[in-house]
Amino acid sequence: MTSENGSLLEIKNLKKHFPVGGGMFGSITGKKEFLKAVDGISLTIEPGTTYGLVGESGCGKSTTAKMVLMLEEPTDGEILFNGEDAINASKEAKRNYKSNVQAVFQDPWASLNPRMKVESIIAEPLQVNTSMTKSEIKTKVGEILEEVGLQQYQAGLYPHEFSGGQRQRIGVARSLALNPKLIVLDEPVSALDVSIRAQIMNLLMDLQKEHGLTYLLIAHHLATVRYMCDKMGVMYLGKLVEEATTDQLFDNPTHPYTQALIGAALPYHPDDQKEEMLLEGEVPSPINPPSCCSYSPLCPEPDPQCLENELITREVEPGHRTAHCALCADEYGCYWFPRER
Repeated sequence: MTSENGSLLEIKNLKKHFPVGGGMFGSITGKKEFLKAVDGISLTIEPGTTYGLVGESGCGKSTTAKMVLMLEEPTDGEILFNGEDAINASKEAKRNYKSNVQAVFQDPWASLNPRMKVESIIAEPLQVNTSMTKSEIKTKVGEILEEVGLQQYQAGLYPHEFSGGQRQRIGVARSLALNPKLIVLDEPVSALDVSIRAQIMNLLMDLQKEHGLTYLLIAHHLATVRYMCDKMGVMYLGKLVEEATTDQLFDNPTHPYTQALIGAALPYHPDDQKEEMLLEGEVPSPINPPSCCSYSPLCPEPDPQCLENELITREVEPGHRTAHCALCADEYGCYWFPRER
């Protein structure tokens, strides 16, 4: 079952604002300030696809993942799963949602309990959420281990007896235990040796084809995103500034932040030629970001009127959206979005 528009997961105007300040200085000013970690993003993920969310550290992508996993409560907005409201759902519906939405975390050394054997780590969600017998669970654990490239006898070992890549395979196995529909991959290969990364990425893609899985991939390594994702969104200061299919975004990045990210990354192929973009100025504070174009402090040719216009999203080509100041598109264009583009 999917929603009316065909999506498995739909996020609408999702926000997470953390209170900051307080104490002596907060009481003097009398103001309550908020760090706008996620500030009104919207996206949809279709079944069986991989959506990549990229951006530098602190842009809000991991906070978005935590809200999808219900590890953080949103300040505002909606999360729809199969067209149903996941945030305000009943206790039973939330339990069903959490069974269908699992995660593979960044650090395989920290995400596994060192005091538990592998069989217990993988079996735990089955024991809590199903009525399977001990014998059935043991059989299931063995099958999942083989599916992720490990051996059944390794179920009796502890996490410290495995390499980093093997540990991440155990993390993947745990996420598969309840046959989820969506898996949130939070930097799943960034903590691994380069020689192991491709193995884990290929494993994830093979499992996706075999089980019809849907992935939300959180990453900052663009090569990983380009290899795995069908569609991607770029976050900057808590906002989604550009969204497109992977090919569209790499072939024609239209937001200056996306252009800077791609320009700073290693080329996808040694023969690729690309133009680097050098940015000047200071990145705005997420506590008090510009009300309009968050890139205005970095603009070489700023227009004071930009700060007085609201932020809009326009479709530069089918399926390719970019967020910017209304003035820059409708009046005459600006340094970042010239009219002739």
